[in-house]
Amino acid sequence: MVERFVIWRGEDPERADTAAVALSGDSLSARGASTTGSYALNFVLTTGPGWVTERVRVHTAGTGWWRALDLSAREGVWAASVAGEGDGHLGPAGVADPAALRGALDCDLGLCPLTNTMPVLRHDLVAAGRRGEEVTVDFRMAWISVPDLAVHLSPQTYTSRGPAPDGGAVIDFVSGDFEAALHVDADGLVVDYPSLGRRVGAWAA
Repeated sequence: MVERFVIWRGEDPERADTAAVALSGDSLSARGASTTGSYALNFVLTTGPGWVTERVRVHTAGTGWWRALDLSAREGVWAASVAGEGDGHLGPAGVADPAALRGALDCDLGLCPLTNTMPVLRHDLVAAGRRGEEVTVDFRMAWISVPDLAVHLSPQTYTSRGPAPDGGAVIDFVSGDFEAALHVDADGLVVDYPSLGRRVGAWAA
């Protein structure tokens, strides 16, 4: 088992993101937090074999309000429960159209550098990048927007581009009209995600 504690500095909005991650075989578990000037977020994530999301619980809170999402998947079928108080200024939380998410294997928590790890590991994109191979994979993600915790289908594409000097790789990411070149380390954890966050520290947990 590999256990890591990682800190990123986020931007737009400015924030501090942290995650404690345990990688075991072909699964992971993690807990993390994000703090901005207007809200705080905490999450707990577990995957099954193949780094397929089983459950993610997310809690956001600001002055006078809080909201919680419990999102789970079983054999490609997603379900969610939500709760909150004083959050009427936010849009609806949870899954508006569960059928649209059918077949998605991963959650993608908005503004969270950690949830890029699962698809990268499942398709061994770090090794492909280090070999200089261009491997392109299309995904259907259960994307969780923050801080409202609404869940939507998000088609995304990852392409291995080449090696990174620290034993990791560069992975091109595309979602709609957004594109970024992600630098991930040998464990598939984000080092630099332009416009989203840059790692400022990492330790063995």
